Amino acid sequence: MLWVGEAFASPYLAMSEPEVRDLHERPAELLQRLLRFDTTNPPGAERGCVEWLAGLLEQAGLETAFVAAVPTRPSLVARLRGRGDAPPLLLEGHVDVVSTAGQRWTHPPFAGEIVDGYVWGRGALDMKGGVAMFVAAALRAAATQLTPAGDVVLALVSDEEGGGDAGAAHLVRERPDLLAGV
Repeated sequence: MLWVGEAFASPYLAMSEPEVRDLHERPAELLQRLLRFDTTNPPGAERGCVEWLAGLLEQAGLETAFVAAVPTRPSLVARLRGRGDAPPLLLEGHVDVVSTAGQRWTHPPFAGEIVDGYVWGRGALDMKGGVAMFVAAALRAAATQLTPAGDVVLALVSDEEGGGDAGAAHLVRERPDLLAGV
């Protein structure tokens, strides 16, 4: 399953143009918003999260495409076009997280609270923090009209915590063209 440039029905796309335009300047806020998506695997349910990310990246001018083995669990590939003077750079991360069941948390795992200068939440270290950095870098490049030597390709995948068959493996198997040159 693939859909490209679809108008998203996600309720998470309620950010105004000015909020999106400088979100790269607020990476902690970007991470907080990512942490508020409960993408616990199983069952995963990464669609809302990756649709929100696609909305940000599309508004910044990046090309986006989804690939999904299961409709509620798509992976997102976004591309910032470069000059073609160098090979593409692939930035890959996953948006699913392991369960919090049976665990006691000092701070709610899906609230994305900032306490004592730290952003707290399930996935802050593995791997939504990394995803936030990749997205912030792509948004900054777009906002400053940076044209890199080669394309920058973001592969934000589902199902890493469950082995990756419905995420990265499916993407490589079904749509290797989206990763062309990496």
